[in-house]
Amino acid sequence: MIDTAAAVRNKLKDLAGIHGTRGLLLTVTLSTSRLDDWKLVAPPFLNSEFNRITKELRLDKEERRSFQADLDYVLDVINYDVTPRTQGLAVFVDGPAGLYERIELPFRLMNRVVLEPSFHVRPVVHALALLEPFALARVSRDESSLYLIDEWGVAQEDDLTGPWLRSSDRESGELSIREYYAAARQDTLVELHFKEVAAALAKLLEGSGARRVVLCAQHDIASGFRRVLSPAMAARVVAEIPFDAAATTNQMVAAARQAVEQARGAEHAALAERIQESLGRGGRGVSGFDDVLVALSRHQVQTLLIDRNYRPPGWRCADCPWTGLAETDLCPVCGGPTLPLIDAGAELVRLAILENGEIEVGEGVPRLAELGGVAGLLRYG
Repeated sequence: MIDTAAAVRNKLKDLAGIHGTRGLLLTVTLSTSRLDDWKLVAPPFLNSEFNRITKELRLDKEERRSFQADLDYVLDVINYDVTPRTQGLAVFVDGPAGLYERIELPFRLMNRVVLEPSFHVRPVVHALALLEPFALARVSRDESSLYLIDEWGVAQEDDLTGPWLRSSDRESGELSIREYYAAARQDTLVELHFKEVAAALAKLLEGSGARRVVLCAQHDIASGFRRVLSPAMAARVVAEIPFDAAATTNQMVAAARQAVEQARGAEHAALAERIQESLGRGGRGVSGFDDVLVALSRHQVQTLLIDRNYRPPGWRCADCPWTGLAETDLCPVCGGPTLPLIDAGAELVRLAILENGEIEVGEGVPRLAELGGVAGLLRYG
């Protein structure tokens, strides 16, 4: 079944802290979109990649047989047990420990087989960044609607009507059109309506965990609505799109998604600038793989900002937490054997998950590229 964002985050926290009983853990990510003939393509791909990786790692027959059982479980899942609406599948297996976990998403994942000391959770983290829910508030002077937008579209819709529409004439039980429009022009009633919408919006955000809000309204109405918001709530409003009476709900949602993406890009650019300005002794900024890794090992990183395409190969010790980008057969810390990592940046993401740090995945941020593709904002200087 498709996992909710909250459920996925809980799974990732558990998976990020697991150490394999055999020193290695199997992660498989696949695109299961209907656009791909994935049920025919996936099995030969998985077997081919598994053979290549086990040869490169020089596993003996017993080790290979053990991991083959894990792969067989994955093959059974993709053949018999994937929800039709799933577009991306991630499977995490440690057979001897009885661990068989999977995450199904409405987002295509890259086909990949990974056999490393920790589960390869980074692709799912990237997907969550794009699937993060947000709130859309369509606001007018008398009738407004709130929408919770998740990975599939509108997950919740609440309609709110101005107080004059709930009042009535004592004799006829109705309001005349003239009386209705007279009431609608009363600023006190408009402000009261805005306050009711703001309270409902706060409740929606609290219950859903959404962090961002998009306003859909005429500019003067949006300005009036912003004035009734608390400072904390106003900070959640990241974009404003114009109200179009002829637009469908789907068109409005599509415009809101685009606005959220643009806002997220601006946030990442601002964060990178803040980190750049805070680099150096006593500052709250760090950049580059080595410095970020040290800060993570000290539990200092509040927010990790990593470029989506930053994937340097690296090495990790099989006996201790050491990780580095330079190729070496022996760990410089404990002298133990090292294992190759297809993406050393994934280790930074894993550590940030364990520390409950925020993870922001940027793309096309010039300042982040200048910082080396990965940077962090520290909890303290």
